[in-house]
Amino acid sequence: MENKYPYEITEYYSPALNSLKRIYTQHPDFNGNVRLIYELLFDHFNPNYGYAWPTIPQLAIESGLGESTVKRCIATLVKLELIKKQPSSVANNNVYVPLKPVTTIEELIAKFPEVKPHMETRIARIKEREATDKQRLGAKKQTEVDPFDPEWL
Repeated sequence: MENKYPYEITEYYSPALNSLKRIYTQHPDFNGNVRLIYELLFDHFNPNYGYAWPTIPQLAIESGLGESTVKRCIATLVKLELIKKQPSSVANNNVYVPLKPVTTIEELIAKFPEVKPHMETRIARIKEREATDKQRLGAKKQTEVDPFDPEWL
């Protein structure tokens, strides 16, 4: 049997990095808006120049976010070392160089120690709610899955 998508993809499709979906999401400052702006910057990247140069208004229009949200997302991307931002030498806007993300949770924790306590607290709350729901619903015990196990990804 041939693997197929649930529908035919007839537009440009850009795959997302697993590290942005499963690793950086553990950082307390990372969210879907930050990921969206990173991916838009990546879409605008011009390999002939070595950077992307969309304006803040352009990113706001494309993303559906407000300009101040776009600016906060860019600041977060710089803080998380996912982009390098520098003034343009020829225009009034900045240029952005997407940087390679870390690819394991261990690398993220080593680089940003604040991730570990945030992640542990969040996971503990989730497991507590899960246990309460199982008890309340009388659910059968489900197999535990480690979301950071490469076999599961």
